[in-house]
Amino acid sequence: MIIRMYPHLFISFWVTVLSILSCVVPLHAAPADGQVEVYLNNGDRISGRIFSDKGERLKLESPVIGSVEVPRGEIKEILYAKSVTASAVKEKEKPAKWTRSISAGYNKSNGNTKSSNFSVRLLVDRKTDADDFSMKSDVYYSSANNKMDAQKWSGMLRYAYRFREKSWYNFYKIENDHDRFANIEYRIIPSTGLGYWFFDTPGFKALAEFGVGFEHTRFRKEEPDQNETVLIPRAFLEKKVFSRSKVTQDISVYPSLTESGEYRLHSETSLVNPLNEKLSLCFSFIDDYYSDPAEPAKENDSRFISTLRYSF
Repeated sequence: MIIRMYPHLFISFWVTVLSILSCVVPLHAAPADGQVEVYLNNGDRISGRIFSDKGERLKLESPVIGSVEVPRGEIKEILYAKSVTASAVKEKEKPAKWTRSISAGYNKSNGNTKSSNFSVRLLVDRKTDADDFSMKSDVYYSSANNKMDAQKWSGMLRYAYRFREKSWYNFYKIENDHDRFANIEYRIIPSTGLGYWFFDTPGFKALAEFGVGFEHTRFRKEEPDQNETVLIPRAFLEKKVFSRSKVTQDISVYPSLTESGEYRLHSETSLVNPLNEKLSLCFSFIDDYYSDPAEPAKENDSRFISTLRYSF
């Protein structure tokens, strides 16, 4: 019954989840002899065996991500098998790690059609062994032939607390957005739920989560306010490619429990290419699908954005 109600939901969401599961390949754990724990400056930890410690890079064989090379300048501490005990690892809590970035982009084209778009994104994240706090804010404008055709902004606050050996977590989140040309003055969604980290390493991250929330929407004109209870399944992937770049996929679905058959889908695919320690070039494809959009909006709304990111 649910599949008949939400065909787009199942196709889009489970393609991403199956991508996560396809990466979960059974691997034999490395013997205790020669096992190490490598702690990085950014707060991450890699477990594995050293098979080369010459030169400027430490080469490891990890049972999770396979062969990996780590620059020595990024290593904070190495604990060897004799010193790595269950109690020692448990007692060693990673310090809080703050990451902050701001991205901005402006694109313009002239010809038969004059078009331009402008976007800004602010990201703040604080991560420890026990919890994770994050904040995100987006602004997007575009115009064609000197006439505005898109005006969007959105914000998100999220807190997650890890338990059950750090893989499981529960989260509390509030989202807010505005879309002038979709007739949405504002939409606010407080939600909570559970999630699971399949992988959380420097080279590969993958999670899936499932939440429930209350969605309140105020429309810009004509329609009365709308209140709905929604489910919020989400999947996230991040994979390092070309040694320094990374590809991310983040997809969330919002099926309504109040209005049968109605749902929204938000998908964002990004490529991040570092230029130096502070600057990165980012390319993102963002797609929003509405099964029952408010007039005169269309069901599908997609955009391609290129930005320059500054991390601090």
